[in-house]
Amino acid sequence: MKFDVVVIDPGHGGKDVGAIGYKGVQEKDIVLNIAKKVGGYINEYLPEVKVVYTRDDDTFIDLEERGPIANKAEGDLFVSIHANKFHNKYPHGTETYFLGLEKSKSALEVMKRENNVINGDGFDPDKVLSPEELLVYELQNSGYIATSEKLAGMVENQFSDRAQRKSRGVKQGRLVVLYQASMPAILVETGFLSNPSEQRFLSSDYGQSIIASAIFRAIRNYKEEYEKSQHFNTN
Repeated sequence: MKFDVVVIDPGHGGKDVGAIGYKGVQEKDIVLNIAKKVGGYINEYLPEVKVVYTRDDDTFIDLEERGPIANKAEGDLFVSIHANKFHNKYPHGTETYFLGLEKSKSALEVMKRENNVINGDGFDPDKVLSPEELLVYELQNSGYIATSEKLAGMVENQFSDRAQRKSRGVKQGRLVVLYQASMPAILVETGFLSNPSEQRFLSSDYGQSIIASAIFRAIRNYKEEYEKSQHFNTN
């Protein structure tokens, strides 16, 4: 099997602005720029791979439609790109999620924020994806989840080793956008818009290019490992 389709999902869009940073900077705009840069690197350096965006402009796409877009495109990988926030200015760094039950309060907060477009502030995670439903999914899709965790680690390694960003590590959460995608899927939190220094970095063309390059390199390395394993399994 070839690795030839990557689905890139810029978070939020349209009426859903996502996190809002200092001076009104909106997550939806920053992550769209980063997503397009990731796609540009893929087009340039991996021309055999088709890039599919869940959105390529300031359009609202329902959270539950994004996974099906990826499935229809027969994607080999789903990468959802976001920016983080906190109630004070101190936290900073990147973190990458795969589908699973939250193991920390901070992961629970990210899960609630990224899912709350479904039911607003009254969002109840157990009504959207209960621990029991997650367990069934994990049993049926253990390969996808293991691969997603591996890819998440590759992204965080690139952030820390090559991009020189603070990595907050690989985490897991009941993220609807990942649950809907029938392929290895991750959600990347590229930094905190609530941190003034990190917001300036993420708002700059330079910072967006650095982040996008790190995500691209992880995708490229994953592709190489995937194709080696496919070659090994057919010989």
